[in-house]
Amino acid sequence: MRVQRQRQVVLGGLGLLGAALIAAPAAAQVIDFRSSDREMNRAIEQARKTLPDFVALYRAGTGERHAVKVAIPYDRGREHIWMNLTAVEGDVFIGRIANDPVHLDNLNRGDSYRTGSAMVSDWNYMSGGQMHGSYTTRVAIKKLSPTQVRELGLKLAPLP
Repeated sequence: MRVQRQRQVVLGGLGLLGAALIAAPAAAQVIDFRSSDREMNRAIEQARKTLPDFVALYRAGTGERHAVKVAIPYDRGREHIWMNLTAVEGDVFIGRIANDPVHLDNLNRGDSYRTGSAMVSDWNYMSGGQMHGSYTTRVAIKKLSPTQVRELGLKLAPLP
């Protein structure tokens, strides 16, 4: 029997958004996705495919509150967690963990973190009152109730 590892997608407050966008963040939620989830895998693939475009926008100073979602390994898989971006040096993303990890005992919200682009599973930034990117968020919010989605107050820009 083959056991499927699950991806952890943290939603709510800073977890879903990756940047402080809500005055009073909703309680953090975790939504599990199997590593074989086709829709989530397509979202990650699209985000990774457009990552060079995001880096170019970041370096050009386009938008604000730039964040990347990083897949951080732990003993049972990987936790995908948002990191507020402070720098990009070559192929390395540097920032601060944006929400409270669920399975990562060695990390806390606000901790400095750096990772290579191979570990980035999504990206986002704010511009004109809308969030750009957030490919995995668009999949994850389908598992929330309409009330939960309204409480998050997301204004997602159309995808490129």
